[in-house]
Amino acid sequence: MANFCKKCGAPLNPTSKFCTKCGAQIADTQPQQVPVQPQRPIQQPIQQPYQQPYQQQYQPPYQAPAKSQSDNPMIIGLLVLVVVLLGGLVGYYLYSNTANDSQATYSKIEKQAPENSSGAEKEKPAAAPAGANLDELVREKDSIDTAIGELANRINSHLSNHSSFRGYDGLKNDAKAIIDRANSAKDRLNGMNAADNAKKEALMNLFSLEIDRAHGLYKGIVDNQNGGDYSLGFQQGTKASYAFDAANSTFNATYK
Repeated sequence: MANFCKKCGAPLNPTSKFCTKCGAQIADTQPQQVPVQPQRPIQQPIQQPYQQPYQQQYQPPYQAPAKSQSDNPMIIGLLVLVVVLLGGLVGYYLYSNTANDSQATYSKIEKQAPENSSGAEKEKPAAAPAGANLDELVREKDSIDTAIGELANRINSHLSNHSSFRGYDGLKNDAKAIIDRANSAKDRLNGMNAADNAKKEALMNLFSLEIDRAHGLYKGIVDNQNGGDYSLGFQQGTKASYAFDAANSTFNATYK
């Protein structure tokens, strides 16, 4: 027997799931079988074996112990008195020995005191110096001055053969190393207790000028590597060099 679509009425193939004309889904008319659950057997209750009721064992009534002869108050008092007398004798013996030992120790300390005091006077530490003379840092200032002059000559030699500093980091790294070296020397000087404060301040100024000189060279190289002109940085370094030469000449005339 032919089936028809309930939506459009077109004849349907018995095996089709959708209508070939309108596309409507064809409902499944076959009844679904509901699975049957198996029946579990009825369990009979388990009979517990017969237990006799608990019976408490018979306990005799409490009987107080008989009093011994040691409970006599007179005997107890005598024992306490003996313990007190023994404790007093032991305490007196310990106290006497401790006092004798303390007296003996005190006597030994009194006899040795003059010898120790005289020995302490012989071992007094020497007085600390009034201040450093700064000679080492003066030599460091001169060495940094020489390093800056050599770096400036190498920069001029480079510019005579190249139009820029692009691709050449050696000169830039050398300038940065001189800056760090001058800063380190300045920090050391600042933490020192100098014998001559005026000399210390003059030397601090010279280190600051050397930092400016090296920084001018460093700035010129970096500006040129970034596409700019190196002249501005070099001009700052040259200005700081003139100031350093004048201050260094006065320093050498005063302290050398």
